[in-house]
Amino acid sequence: MILAGDLYSQNLSSNNVSVLWDKLDKEIINGTIDDADAEDLMEEYEPYIVKYFKQQNGKEVLKSEWVFPLNNYTSIYYRENGNDYRDENYDYFQGSDTRGHPAHDIMILDENKDLLDDSTLKPVDVVSMSSGVVVATDTTWAPGSLLRGGKYVKIFDVTNMGLFYYSHLSEVSVRPGDVLNAGDKIGEVGRTGRKAILKPGKTHLHVSFLISEDGYPLPQEFINELRNAEKNNNLNNK
Repeated sequence: MILAGDLYSQNLSSNNVSVLWDKLDKEIINGTIDDADAEDLMEEYEPYIVKYFKQQNGKEVLKSEWVFPLNNYTSIYYRENGNDYRDENYDYFQGSDTRGHPAHDIMILDENKDLLDDSTLKPVDVVSMSSGVVVATDTTWAPGSLLRGGKYVKIFDVTNMGLFYYSHLSEVSVRPGDVLNAGDKIGEVGRTGRKAILKPGKTHLHVSFLISEDGYPLPQEFINELRNAEKNNNLNNK
């Protein structure tokens, strides 16, 4: 008898672990895999991701070196001035029906909601805050989909053993298995997602960071790191 988890572990290697993780991620979102099985598999995959990152000469990036996740923008502001992080009743394995808001939403200047910066008339790039490996993406979201986060990218930060989640993207420019350095472009800011696409929705990036504890992703407040990265970004652009 082959158990569900065994289907994801057969022929597991550092070369195919990102593809398997991406497949697992979609099962979690759709609620078609048992929570305990999913957690066990994530714990099993992590050392292979670490090995792959090192094989590809991935660069270690400390939290103090994280970069701001947006680039080529005129101005931004945080939802609730950065006080929008709420992790009560949140469970990663609730998939697309998660509760709470263990993240930060960063709005761009886009009053007419055409997904372009109102001053530059160009898209605003989303970049990886850290180095790491792309372990999951969605590029297929379309209006009418119930997927809460719309088009998204998940990156496993090997240095800090955590998972970054970037969502509501209009475009995704990476795929599972890509090894990134801090500042590498991963997509463009958008309004994709079950609620973000609605008329009141604002063009913004939703970004969260979750520390892995034996395969269980636990959300972490990181507003201080975000603001520090924003400050450094502004200084570098003067």
